[in-house]
Amino acid sequence: MTAIGFENGENEILWQCGGSLISDKVVLTAAHCTFSKDWGIAKWARVGDLNLARTNDDARPQTIRIVERISHPDYKNPSEYHDIAIMKLETSVTYNAWVRPACLPVDLPDTGTDGEAVATGWGRVDWAEEQGSDNLLKVTLSLVPQQSCNESFFDVDSIIKLARGIVDEWQICAGEEGKDTCQGDSGGPLAVFNTVHECVYNIIGITSVGRLCGSIIPGIYTRVYNYIPWIERAAWPEYFKNNQYN
Repeated sequence: MTAIGFENGENEILWQCGGSLISDKVVLTAAHCTFSKDWGIAKWARVGDLNLARTNDDARPQTIRIVERISHPDYKNPSEYHDIAIMKLETSVTYNAWVRPACLPVDLPDTGTDGEAVATGWGRVDWAEEQGSDNLLKVTLSLVPQQSCNESFFDVDSIIKLARGIVDEWQICAGEEGKDTCQGDSGGPLAVFNTVHECVYNIIGITSVGRLCGSIIPGIYTRVYNYIPWIERAAWPEYFKNNQYN
């Protein structure tokens, strides 16, 4: 799990988004996390942390400068489709008990068989909170079928931002009343257990869109499987330069 930080102009880093480490120098996140209208571009990535405010726990966090941000070419704000990006780090992370790269799904079905997935992040624990949690939190969410999700997002705001409704090929819906991601969790992973490699998770989604945290309206996650060719070419062009963007 990676925290994505912005400089506030007062020598402070504001950790406003999440991401997933997918190699020693590449983080997978949401495109809308690459830039903030208040603080500019995302500049820092922090890996291996459990509590963003404490230094006396067992974690051994590493804070590394972000040197490149690549959003999917089809991401066009305010539209909420193709909300995916990679960030490249200035130096390689050091792998240890707290820092490991996540896996990406290579086969369908990408969502597993039990109808659930796990989301993690440092976001708010309630819609009314002014800031996110210092502690890294996780929640197990129920996956929501496309038709039910579409019915939840039939409003004026969605007509503008989700003009085609929920596109199953591009997006995953998950959540239930009282269990959800919230502001500050954007860019973080929605994951399922990897049945081939023990103790490893597949990142199936990227936290992207929400309306009211913890309500009956599910959250929307960018479906990672659909973007694997783009991720490979953008993150490692020297190895995948012949792959076509998806």
